Amino acid sequence: MNKHINFEDNIFILNVRVRMIQDLLLLEADPELFLKKTMDDIDFIDDALGMLLDDLIENIHLIERNELFDHLSVIEEEFAGVLGLFLNGNGTISAVRFPALREKIVFLRTHSLTRKQTIDNSRKQTEGVIMEPLVSSAELNELLKEY
Repeated sequence: MNKHINFEDNIFILNVRVRMIQDLLLLEADPELFLKKTMDDIDFIDDALGMLLDDLIENIHLIERNELFDHLSVIEEEFAGVLGLFLNGNGTISAVRFPALREKIVFLRTHSLTRKQTIDNSRKQTEGVIMEPLVSSAELNELLKEY
């Protein structure tokens, strides 16, 4: 059975979560309260973006596929930026203050940039594909035939 994926809503929610982490990294949040949850959220976003990309690549007949690739590319860029902020930021939650997290964040950022490249390559491949019409000209003629 085919599953229905609401790409637009999922991308919107992930975008909100990325921005929330960005705000948290810019504020003086208490690491004892927020570090573990922030790391869990970063892992969740990384997993979710990977799953959405896989589903979008598989779904070659999606009508607004290029637009969704564009949206996914933007959020992937924002996510990589947030991970860069985590690596180099001076906030209370950063790899500067928690060096043990540096390797993990570097890995996740590299993973994000690799996904971004995959998105860009997939989008280029999709742009060259001419979609088959949903209704053939013979079917259209039959539908429009006068009775």
